[in-house]
Amino acid sequence: MKNFADYLKKKREEKNLSMNKLGELSGVSAMYISHLESGKRDRPSPEIIERLAKGLDEPYENLMAAAGYIDASDFIKIKNEKNSQEDIEWSLAEQEQDPFHLDFLLDSNHPIFFQNRLLTREEKAKIKSLIEIILKG
Repeated sequence: MKNFADYLKKKREEKNLSMNKLGELSGVSAMYISHLESGKRDRPSPEIIERLAKGLDEPYENLMAAAGYIDASDFIKIKNEKNSQEDIEWSLAEQEQDPFHLDFLLDSNHPIFFQNRLLTREEKAKIKSLIEIILKG
């Protein structure tokens, strides 16, 4: 998929939805959907993407990745129906060996979301400061 426009159109057509029907299901106007699919509009906000994801019955993360908010390689989904218990245990053991450093994430340019809203650099800095205050106390 080259971009969000292509991804959105492909998913809408896979579901046999017209732009009007997707508009009804998502609460996003058919005209706006048309502009997104034709490339007349740049990537939509995370809030619009969330509404489109619900209308398409597609994972929010997939649309966020298609729009460039999330690097698709940065998130891994464990689907219990596709992974055996051994696979899940192995994955958890791997995570324990490779610790997660929150300070690195907060200092990075990676998009971080809280309650489906993209955090700004300033907000990430405030969160880091609050954590430091809590850990000192």
